[in-house]
Amino acid sequence: MKKLTALRNHLLASVPGLANDPDRLLTFVQDGSIQFHRGQHLSHQYQVPAQIVLTDYSGELDAVIIPLLQWLSHYQPDLDPDEAVRFEAEILANDRWDLALSVTLTERVVARVDCEAGSIKSDHRMPEFPIEHCPGTDWQLYTQGPHDDAYQLTSEWQSP
Repeated sequence: MKKLTALRNHLLASVPGLANDPDRLLTFVQDGSIQFHRGQHLSHQYQVPAQIVLTDYSGELDAVIIPLLQWLSHYQPDLDPDEAVRFEAEILANDRWDLALSVTLTERVVARVDCEAGSIKSDHRMPEFPIEHCPGTDWQLYTQGPHDDAYQLTSEWQSP
């Protein structure tokens, strides 16, 4: 589940305050599955229904969702846009909440069997699908509320 680890690392680096307190970002996999074909061919694909929980969060929702969507557009662009990300929130106080995000990731594993040597080499594939029209790597997120006069810097990160 290298893809889930990569997503977690991206969120830790891009969501304000998480790098200093990574224990507030929890990741779970529920009812994952493995697709494979019987026979000597051992290549397979993980289906990873991931739940990402951000506890005691007091920032902007966009500061979490925009980096998440940016990462998904690079590494999981085949998601159905109507079902790509689901979320739940529990309001803890006027300025703090727990946020649970659900997304299904796929991770392809190519397993090369060498019968003569008695070895199997496993290669996890994580192809990147760059957004060609926007090659930026350093990002700043500015948000503006309905009654704000100006945009406020909310978050900064480097793209995956």
